[in-house]
Order: sequence, then structure tokens, then C-alpha cells
Amino acid sequence: MNLVYVSLSYVPSRRASSVHVMKMCAALARAGHDVRLIAKRSHDRADAAADAHAFYGATGFAIDTLPRPRRRGGGVVFALATLGALLARRRRTELVYSRDVIGALTALELRMPAVAELHAVPQDPRIRALTRRVARHPGLRGLVVVSDALRRDLVAADLVPRRAPVIVAHDAADPPGEAPGPVQRLRAGRPRIGYVGNLYPGRGIELIVELAARLPAYDFELVGGSPADLATWRARAQLPNLTLAGFVRPAELAERYRRFDIVLMPYPRSGISVASGANDTSRWCSPMKMFEYMASGAPIVSSDLPVLGEVLRDEHNALVAPAGDIARWQHAVERLVTDPGLAARLAQQAYADLVRDHTWDTRVRRIFAELSPG
Repeated sequence: MNLVYVSLSYVPSRRASSVHVMKMCAALARAGHDVRLIAKRSHDRADAAADAHAFYGATGFAIDTLPRPRRRGGGVVFALATLGALLARRRRTELVYSRDVIGALTALELRMPAVAELHAVPQDPRIRALTRRVARHPGLRGLVVVSDALRRDLVAADLVPRRAPVIVAHDAADPPGEAPGPVQRLRAGRPRIGYVGNLYPGRGIELIVELAARLPAYDFELVGGSPADLATWRARAQLPNLTLAGFVRPAELAERYRRFDIVLMPYPRSGISVASGANDTSRWCSPMKMFEYMASGAPIVSSDLPVLGEVLRDEHNALVAPAGDIARWQHAVERLVTDPGLAARLAQQAYADLVRDHTWDTRVRRIFAELSPG
């Protein structure tokens, strides 16, 4: 199938949304589709100079990066550029897959069959109105959402299609080339506790810093963060056992994960931020970090957000601790360090669950199996 994927992400960029888009395009290509990605052209000179496919470790598809000026009206410029790109490929495109509501509506108004994907309930009344138009459009083949909690809230907001299916497809990760073995490093030396992700407010970084202060015999490493956030935390958290490693390219993360004995996902119960700052996603999120952790071979300690319970279950494939309860988090980490059998069992079950249900290839197969016929 000739498929155009429309995204609001800058490519290349350091935002998780761009990783999602690139990984989806690679999985669509592996499924046999001829894929072309439409995305925003990066403003960062270093990122813009990088080879996007190598930056993400995602190949097999073409990329068109379109201008999105930073000045007021830049969004209109990108929308018009997207319209032009879709018009140019209108005759040969069999499906448009869009994480951009405006892009989805543009395709549908051009009578191009489309799939829309949502990661949050839109809060802006204008975007809500556009989302409702997309949902009601007869050319919509399906609406993809990243959690069942999001599906329920979209239903309550009357933002779901009446004819096309609503498909729940959690985020995903690529498993390593071969299954990771049981965690061995816990038996010798200092345990290494890892976190990968952003460092801005709403990520639970304060809890990790407090854990490092309480557990001086353990080493903690935080991977990710903007230069400004790194500077903030380096000033606030000067601990000998805490390393702020900074940003690592998505293609290089697998090597980092192999260093960790335990991985932490300390989201708060509310106020989870995204890079745009647009929404509190704590009700609906399906973080890619969770699935990367499941692929890593290291046991997970996670916050008890209800939406994360759609994938992680306490004592089954993770240890789940109350968000913000430092004593319970410390107990969970110490328990994994002192019980290697438990650590290995949880890590192996998480990996098995990932391979069965949550790879990018599985996600693509599930979505296409449920789309309405053209």
C-alpha cells in the first residue's frame, strides 16, 4: 500500500513524539507498505544536519521535512505545505495515517482515506471541533488511541467516530536482536539504577534524587534532558552517586539500557507533562519508556497510575509503588537488589509481554487488522 504518514513532529528532534513517528514508519515499511513521512523541518542545526534514519535507528521509508517557521502564523505555513504535499501525492496515495488532526482533516477533505491517531483529549475548543469533524467524516478508516482510558474519555467527550472503529494500540518498543539474559550485575559491585526520559517537571525526578540520597551504596544514572533542565538539576542534586548523562540518540539507547540493574518510572499521580506543555496526560499516557524498559532485561519499578496498569501488573512484570511514596519506592528498589530471583523473574516476564503484545510490528498488525474496509 502507498501510505503517507503526517506528523506534527520535528525530524530529527529530541522529543519522544518524533521517536514514535519514526518507529511507526519503520514498522509500516517492514509490513510491506511504501511509506512517506511528512514532518516538520528541525530548527536545531545539529539535529537538522543528522541523518534522520540513523539518528533514530529507523529505516525503510522516505521523509519529506516541511517548513514550520517559529514566527506567528508558522502553523499555517506548515498546514499549507502539508496540503501541497498531499495534493502532489493524491493520486498514488492509498491511505493517509495522521498524528495531526489538521493533516487528517485535510486528507479527508481531499477524499483521501485516512486514519487518525490521538494521544490525548484535545483541550483547545478549536482542536476539539476539528477532531469531531474528523471523527464524523465518512472517509475515516479508523481512530487509533494509545490507551483504553483515553478511549473512554474520548467517548465521554463525543469525539469518537460512529462508523469507523476506535482502536486501542498502546505505544511500543523494538526488542533487542536477541532476548536479554537474566540480570547478573546485581550480584557484584554497586547496583546501577537507571532512568531514561525528560527531566522537566511532571516526571518524578525529585523522587529519584531523594532515592539517591537515601541509598548512597547504589549508583543512579539519569539519561536525557534539555541543556536547561540538566543545568537545573546539576545545581540542585549534587550527589556523588547520581550521574546526569544528558541526551542520548534513540539509536544508541539499547546500549545504555544494558548497563542498568533496575529501571525507574516515577510518574506522579497528576501533572505529567509533555514536551509541548499542552496537557496533563496522567489519565491517558502510554509512555514509550515503559516499553523500552520492558525490552531492556532489567526489572521495573513503576508508579501506580491506573493507566499504566493496562500494561504493568505488580509482582507480575514489575513492582508498582505509590506515586511519591519515597519509603515504598526505597523498599521496592532494595527488594530487587536483595532478591535476584525476583528481579530476573519480573524482567523476563516484562520482556515476554513486550514481545507478545507491544512491539512496533505487533502494533501495526493490530491496527490494520481492525481498520474498516475502504
